Amino acid sequence: MSDPIRIAVDAMGGDRAPKVIVEGALAAAEAFPDVQLYLVGKPDEVRAFVDGELPERVTLVEADEVIGMEEHPAKALRRKPSSSIAVCGGLLREQKVDAIVSAGNTGAVIAASLFAARLLEGVHRPGIAVSFPCKGGGTSVLCDVGANINMKPVHYLQYAVMASAYSRDVLGVEKPRVGLLNIGTEESKGGSELRAVRGLLEEAAEAGLIHFVGAVEGNHIFEGEADVVVCDGFVGNTILKSAEGAARVVMEQLEGFLAQALSSGAAAALPADALTGSLRKLKEFTDYSTYGGAPLLGIDGCAIIAHGRSNARAIKHAIEVARDFAQRGVNEHIAQALGELSAKGVPS
Repeated sequence: MSDPIRIAVDAMGGDRAPKVIVEGALAAAEAFPDVQLYLVGKPDEVRAFVDGELPERVTLVEADEVIGMEEHPAKALRRKPSSSIAVCGGLLREQKVDAIVSAGNTGAVIAASLFAARLLEGVHRPGIAVSFPCKGGGTSVLCDVGANINMKPVHYLQYAVMASAYSRDVLGVEKPRVGLLNIGTEESKGGSELRAVRGLLEEAAEAGLIHFVGAVEGNHIFEGEADVVVCDGFVGNTILKSAEGAARVVMEQLEGFLAQALSSGAAAALPADALTGSLRKLKEFTDYSTYGGAPLLGIDGCAIIAHGRSNARAIKHAIEVARDFAQRGVNEHIAQALGELSAKGVPS
């Protein structure tokens, strides 16, 4: 039997911590017998949500400080060295765990991860990769969504390579199609920088290192026109937050309309369970908790950033992403692909 995947979980990170973090971690421990979990947080607060003793494969690691969601990441890490995020990073740095999962302050998670684990050889900047649901049941990976807003063409290329490896290894896409986010699909669109990016991606595609399908627009992310979409962190974060807000408003409106229709008898021609069942399916499709956390690609380790509003289900799925990432050798494949770029003379 192979060694378990060791994952540190920030029990104090997120809007509903530690309750939902503990619940999600315990659910993950039950679902995945090949993981060893380390719950990092304030012992008394964590144990308050544990019925009896912790399972054998869940260990409590003390961290007596918490970094708030609005705190400055670097300053908070320096000021709170025994915070749950800092302790998770320390476990990764000391190679006591293979991955960390946190729904806490994103900037602090990135900073702690970069301090804990060096960048993979050849990587210039790490990037956050978020999975979006697509028409037809597929998944599209958008990278970057906030780690890097000062992009150079080589960063886009590296994100394409890294996100393709993640899409293959974790999401099971055999040959990920890479799209470059732009304001149009024509080659002339986007200005000189994006044209330079397109040239690099085409060069990598000609060398057989990625499957580049050209420029895509924002709507194409959800229509499944590409499996991987690369963009700068400012644009990516704007898309992420806009999509979350739009999905939330649409679901709230639909729930209101359905409740009104059922109470008024306007939907009498259709069975109520069919209507509510369809709504449940739509809610599942648009629910971020279905897709787990977002990996910070490019570090020599694994850091999964979960949504600040994560529920227990989302935490369980984030732990599953961390498990799959470590187990399936994503970093080894990223390093191999970046090495092939250099070997084939593609600027990287």
